Amino acid sequence: MVFRLSYYMLRRMLRGYLALIILMLTPLALITVLGLIAGNAVNPSGIPVMDTIAITMILAFQLYGGFYTMDFIKVDFFSQRKWKMRSLPYPPNLFALSVFFSCTLFSALQGFVMVIFTQYVYGVYWGSWGLILLLLMAISVFTQLIYLIIILLVKNYKVAEGLGTCYALVSMGLSGVWFPMPRVQPFIFLTSYGNPLSLGQNMVYAIIKGEGLDKAFISTAILLSSSVVLAVVATYLGRRKLA
Repeated sequence: MVFRLSYYMLRRMLRGYLALIILMLTPLALITVLGLIAGNAVNPSGIPVMDTIAITMILAFQLYGGFYTMDFIKVDFFSQRKWKMRSLPYPPNLFALSVFFSCTLFSALQGFVMVIFTQYVYGVYWGSWGLILLLLMAISVFTQLIYLIIILLVKNYKVAEGLGTCYALVSMGLSGVWFPMPRVQPFIFLTSYGNPLSLGQNMVYAIIKGEGLDKAFISTAILLSSSVVLAVVATYLGRRKLA
């Protein structure tokens, strides 16, 4: 039943042209412009700047993919449409689970399409596609759970949207996207392990360089354990709010 509902949700999501434009065309446009500016420059670790730009942008825009979950939960459970949900021949929680699965998969696949595009068009090296797809899925799961918890906790949708945007912007800031963070504690830890973007970057660079495996393992453990905790919280809130 969950898979059938997820298929229905995926069809709904494919009709959301505006979201596709924002979450796919915008990062690709940024990668193109910033890549042209960077040219053939190489960073101190030996990775082309174009590659670092693509990695950062694609992972960063995964942090906004949670708006899929937030919007569908809001429309289906916290608007007039909720009465239709009550009349369905299966529990509302089951439908909410299909929303989560569909949005997680859709967001990760969006990122994966951009991975393939940047590799063939701009020559960005990503290493193993299979590992990159698993990484995108892991970040997507974490992000969808964050946004799901926000929409379940916050009644005002505008406030929930703002919190979701803050989550993405703060994560990008802590990872050093906007400007370098101070090289003192606790900023060193926050920059390396204290946000999902940095965790994703640690894993990607381990995949493409075969180095920094210790950071990659730590990052994987943090991301997975955090997702388990968030899943428990989301399940508890879902049973209270959506039952």
